Amino acid sequence: MKIVLTCLLAGLIFAAPLVCAQSDIQQQDVVFKKGTYGATLSGQIKGYQIVDYRLRARAGQVMVVDFVPSNLSAYFNVLPPGSLDLALFVGSIYGNHFKSPLPTDGVYTLRVYLMRNAARRHESAKYTLDVKITGGDKSSAGTIFNRTLELQGISFQVMSANNSSLNNLLIVPTGLEIDNSPMLEEVDGTVTGAEVADLNSDGSPEIYVYVSSAGSGSYGSLVAYSANRRKSLSPIYLPPIMENQTAKKGYMGHDEFAVVETTLVRRFPVYRQTDTNRNPTGGMRQIQYKLIPGEAGWILKVDKVVNY
Repeated sequence: MKIVLTCLLAGLIFAAPLVCAQSDIQQQDVVFKKGTYGATLSGQIKGYQIVDYRLRARAGQVMVVDFVPSNLSAYFNVLPPGSLDLALFVGSIYGNHFKSPLPTDGVYTLRVYLMRNAARRHESAKYTLDVKITGGDKSSAGTIFNRTLELQGISFQVMSANNSSLNNLLIVPTGLEIDNSPMLEEVDGTVTGAEVADLNSDGSPEIYVYVSSAGSGSYGSLVAYSANRRKSLSPIYLPPIMENQTAKKGYMGHDEFAVVETTLVRRFPVYRQTDTNRNPTGGMRQIQYKLIPGEAGWILKVDKVVNY
C-alpha cells in the first residue's frame, strides 16, 4: 500500500468532506483473482485518513459497490479515471450502494473517508467494500444504454445498465462553464431513448431521457435537465399525467416520447372501459409540452392535447 503525503484534492461533486492539509491518502491497487469478477475489501480509517482503492475497468462495464461501515460518518465516493476532484458518486449524498455502467476506459477510484466533523474528533471506522465489475462482453452489450448527444457545444453522455426493473441512470455533461458534475439517479424501468434539444430557444440545450417501466403497462417517465445559462444543470419537471383531467382519461401506459421542433410530444393509446391491456380501441392521444421557467428549475407545461 502506497502512502501519499502530498495533499490531493478530496473535494467531490458537491462538497469537500475533508481537510487536505491534515489528511494522508493511502492508495491500493485492486486486481480480482483469476476467474472472478469481484472482491471484498476491508480496512480501518481514523481521523483525516483516506483510502483510495484503484480498479481498472472498461467503458460499458457495470460496477456495483456495497459499503458497510461501523461508523455512520464513514462514506465512499467513486472517482472516474484521471479525476482528483470530481466524482461519479458521492456516498454522503446517495448512500452506501452504487450501481452504474462506466462511461470510459481507465482506472476508477473508490475513496473511503470520514466526514469532516467525525475526522475532527479523531473518530475511527472499520468497513468492508464489496465490489463487482461485470459486463463488457457481447452478451451484455445489447442491454446497456450508452449514448452521447451534443448541441451548441455542450454534450451529454447518457448511460444505464438496463438489466433490472429498477436501474441507475448516469448523465455526464461536458462543456458547461461552471459545474460539469454527473447526475446519478434511480429510475423505475429501462432507458429506451434520449434526445438533446433547445425547446425554449435560449441557446442552452436540454437533455431528455425516456424511461419505460417493467410489466405489461410499460408506463413512460422522463428524466430531463437544462443547461441553465450554459453554466450548470437544472432539473426539468414533468407533471404527472393524472393531474390533467383531459389527458388522463383512458390512459393505461405504453407511452412514447419525442422532441418535435420546439415541443416535447408524448403519445399513447387510449383505452375504453372494456378494453384489455393488449387491445386498446380508443385511438391515440398526443400531448404537446412547452418548456417554461419554474420557481426552482424548469417545467414542461401542457400546451395542447389531441386525439386521433
